[in-house]
Amino acid sequence: MRKKEFEHLLRAAGGVVRDQHFIVFGSQAIWGLVPKVPKELTMSIEADIYPRMHPEAVRLIEDTMGRRTRFFRTYGYYADSVSPELATFPNEWEKRLVPFRTKNTGGVTGWCVEIHDLTISKLAAGRDKDLAYIRALLKHKLVKRAILEQRLADTEIPPKHRAELLETLHGLMRPKTKRK
Repeated sequence: MRKKEFEHLLRAAGGVVRDQHFIVFGSQAIWGLVPKVPKELTMSIEADIYPRMHPEAVRLIEDTMGRRTRFFRTYGYYADSVSPELATFPNEWEKRLVPFRTKNTGGVTGWCVEIHDLTISKLAAGRDKDLAYIRALLKHKLVKRAILEQRLADTEIPPKHRAELLETLHGLMRPKTKRK
């Protein structure tokens, strides 16, 4: 998803829900976090958004802008509107939300999950696409190891799972050796 598409999606969601504030907690949060977004971080065709003031509107967004809608068939991207509670975030993540609002969002603000919190969420999800996203963040030096380790320590998950995630994170941080 390109920046102008993300802006359009936020603007359209604002019109559908009559809300000016959305939490952006998936990969497209990157638009509010870094000034120049590397291409490999823009590959997703969906934006995970949640109406901040009207959580009851989740179904409305899904029905009008979701994967099985005319919106998706017309534009080639869509909104996935689920509760952020389905994701795993460090404690107090909501205090670190970063506002994204441009002249092209039509007065709508996307409150983007801070980049280290986003990385921990992706790490906890652990899907191949999430790990690839983390590799790209690391490759472009957009996240810091010490902050990631601190945020992981401040995430409410069982200690054994935390240790596994820390091991995965350290593995992702190791430079790949080239085979001959």
